[in-house]
Amino acid sequence: MKIRDSFAGAEACHHGGRIRSVASSLELRQEDLLDYSANINPLGHPPLDDLILREMKGIGHYPDNDYVDFRTAAAGFVGVEAENVVPGNGSSELMRLFAEALMEPGDMVVITEPTFGEYAAQSRLFGAEIVPVPRGIDRPVDPKDFLSDALLEEARAVFICNPNNPTGILLPRSMIHNLAERCERAETFLFVDEAFIELSDPAETVADVAPGMEHLFVARSLTKSFGVPGIRLGFGVAGDSLVGVMNRTRLPWSISSLASAAGAHLLSQGDHLVRSRHVIKEELAWLTGELERLGLDPVRSSVNFILVGLGRKGIRSSVLVERMVGERVLVRDCRSFGLGEGYVRVAVRNREENERFVSALERVLGWRG
Repeated sequence: MKIRDSFAGAEACHHGGRIRSVASSLELRQEDLLDYSANINPLGHPPLDDLILREMKGIGHYPDNDYVDFRTAAAGFVGVEAENVVPGNGSSELMRLFAEALMEPGDMVVITEPTFGEYAAQSRLFGAEIVPVPRGIDRPVDPKDFLSDALLEEARAVFICNPNNPTGILLPRSMIHNLAERCERAETFLFVDEAFIELSDPAETVADVAPGMEHLFVARSLTKSFGVPGIRLGFGVAGDSLVGVMNRTRLPWSISSLASAAGAHLLSQGDHLVRSRHVIKEELAWLTGELERLGLDPVRSSVNFILVGLGRKGIRSSVLVERMVGERVLVRDCRSFGLGEGYVRVAVRNREENERFVSALERVLGWRG
């Protein structure tokens, strides 16, 4: 079969959150498993039942392809105009749109690593050459120290995740803003993924400055912040020209009417996020302490997941993951982040679940079979 070369060489990107398939393979109910492989708001989502039932009455009609209500809500949420918002079927679609609209075969794309694998996967689909740049694992490092002006001049685009997945490191707004200004001078596109920033510190966002720039695109996700991974919904913020390109690239009706209505409602629930950040801060501190007590090396995170070094315990990530499945707990193997067998990533959930997780981990680490 003759297909595009870049598509023929594409590899699948690995993700957490495979609770449905694991439950099916083990012949268990999903509720019998603890999913620590997906980084979802530990408080879940605000009530949506009545809204979904109401919106069901309209599913005989197409969604509004302009998504006016959702874009207006998203714009108000981050302090920009609705004209500067691109709706997306989750932030993953926004990554695809960004690559499809802007990249040509042979373009250089710089990706700071370790980080989310979809940036490279989507860029490769359109023929880009990936240049990985280490950004460090255990502490914040200013991008100016690992992304030179010369590199930015050569690149077509740069991807950076803030807070970063899987390390949980949050860079201050000033550092990302400075990087955006340097990319603007170099006429290099900058994709800033802020999927987790609402569960960390939303004051560090750069979404509000994106409309005033030509090359900055800031992506946000409702999946993580509002605990709705089953509703694929996100949005991006950019200047007028880039928004126009992205909206022309976007597939018509890519967001369902149910999802767009739910999104507009969720974005009005700011109190839910305030409570969530409070719980995450407490549970992050508690769980980090427990991991250290067990002889592991958790990276100091700013958000609802922790990258955990396994070196001192002498257990490989693949072995730990398999044994935790035996305890009916899913954790994220970080080999797909390029971290070898030395790390796993675990979510931060509520105290009862975190205690169950720690008990399971104690049993696994105590097993010398």
